[in-house]
Amino acid sequence: MMVLRRHALVRLSQAPGADSEADRERAARWHAAGRPFVVTRRREAIDGVGLGFCTTDPEHPELRPRRVAAHANPALVVDLTLPPALEEIAKNPAASGHVDSFSRLTNAAAAAGIAIRVYGSWMWQALTGERHVHDASDLDVLIDVAGVSAAGRATAFLAEIEPALAFRLDGEISFAGHGEVNWREYRQDRPEVLLKSVEAMHLVPRKDLPA
Repeated sequence: MMVLRRHALVRLSQAPGADSEADRERAARWHAAGRPFVVTRRREAIDGVGLGFCTTDPEHPELRPRRVAAHANPALVVDLTLPPALEEIAKNPAASGHVDSFSRLTNAAAAAGIAIRVYGSWMWQALTGERHVHDASDLDVLIDVAGVSAAGRATAFLAEIEPALAFRLDGEISFAGHGEVNWREYRQDRPEVLLKSVEAMHLVPRKDLPA
């Protein structure tokens, strides 16, 4: 059984639904092109799994890519993969302007034993070949952690390496079976953290997270 989680990439047996006719047409074209949808938090008014994708306008490439919300019955999911690894993103032509930063981050993460995956604009650029990354684009990172001990090491690593990079690090740490927390918010060491999952978003006492 496939376990759906935020940021996972899924392919469907048929095109998903969307809020408007225009977005349903965009989703149908995206699906017909064989492109994956990203799993998002389910909206309360929508049944099924929340999905999203980010598409560009070929006639107006100067415009910001459009984020489109979609939804589907979980039974339509035929394939599920995690976002691409940092190493894959580093090989994308869009990263050629930040070779030193990607090399530094990749090598440091490997040395620290931290596996980084990437979502957001860098992921969409790598998956589609279209222009999603701009000069001011953050790198959205996703790091799976077993518990608070690993989360502390991962967020300390990100805080330490970021000043040496040419781009800002955004993103989340993911507690398996629980959900995701923004890594900067986790670093604030407050008694509660905002945990996001495919079903909900709520404050959770830090002491209730797995050790």
